[in-house]
Amino acid sequence: MRIRLLSGIGAAATAAALASAPLSAQNTPNMQPAARAQAQRACPDMRDFAAFHKCAIEKMKTFKPPVGKDGRPDFNGLWSTTRSAQDIEEIQKGQYGDFPASKSLIVDPPNGKIPYQPWAQELRISNEKKYLSPTAVCLPVGVQRWVYSPVATTGHRIIQQPNQITFSMERLHTYRIIPLNSKLRKLDPSIKMWQGDSRGRWEGNTLVIETTNLNDYVWFDHIGTFISDEATMVERFTYVDANTVHYEETITDPRVFTQPWKIAKALTRIPDPKGIDLMDLEDTSVEFCEPGLVHMIGAGQVPYRGLKSIAPGK
Repeated sequence: MRIRLLSGIGAAATAAALASAPLSAQNTPNMQPAARAQAQRACPDMRDFAAFHKCAIEKMKTFKPPVGKDGRPDFNGLWSTTRSAQDIEEIQKGQYGDFPASKSLIVDPPNGKIPYQPWAQELRISNEKKYLSPTAVCLPVGVQRWVYSPVATTGHRIIQQPNQITFSMERLHTYRIIPLNSKLRKLDPSIKMWQGDSRGRWEGNTLVIETTNLNDYVWFDHIGTFISDEATMVERFTYVDANTVHYEETITDPRVFTQPWKIAKALTRIPDPKGIDLMDLEDTSVEFCEPGLVHMIGAGQVPYRGLKSIAPGK
């Protein structure tokens, strides 16, 4: 069985490929000249996430997105990302071995730092030393890191219908099904899940998804960035141009953070339809996971068990 490691050399190579590849050509080696021309972006500086966010907020005000039969913006297709998941704050060159320098994904607060409470910041630092990243032991990717997941170079599929929207990805063949029906009964707050309880709605040309009922097992990256199971999320998807979607994610968790904070980034369309079929056949596990786990467990690291287990009473 072929498996793929989500940290270390393999992830570093993926991040380097993302950093060096022209955005208009990412994931599309067979793209024809006409398609390349089509891929010109309204906000080209997509790896400076704060600059992209500022530009996109203005461009989306006037752009008329492609629409489906129901008149709503049509997000159907395969979408790529522009960031790896080693560390969602700014990465300096050489900070993580072969990982390239990267701007922070965090656009609010403006300093690009996660607004942890002091005790939580200390715990985040110790997490990386004590625990294995949940994705390194083949656990699901949570909602909070869905759009910059370990399948950054293979993409995410969106299947949109009038009453629901579905997101699927290559890694472990995981998916999200989000109803667009506000009348559905919400889950009891005591029920906690990897993907939470997500409900979608439209605000003009923006798809808004609110998620509750998250568990506390998922990290935002590989270095221990955690939440409690009281966290809530609001995601916003808005077209910037025909091939670019502005993605915004706001995380609220008064138990852990001093204020709500926000991630913003681009999703870029993958025009080669062959990629859609290849994506679903590719990755069912994690490459080199077993020998990597043997090494890390031998070094004293253990799987992360959630905030309630490692910091009871917090």
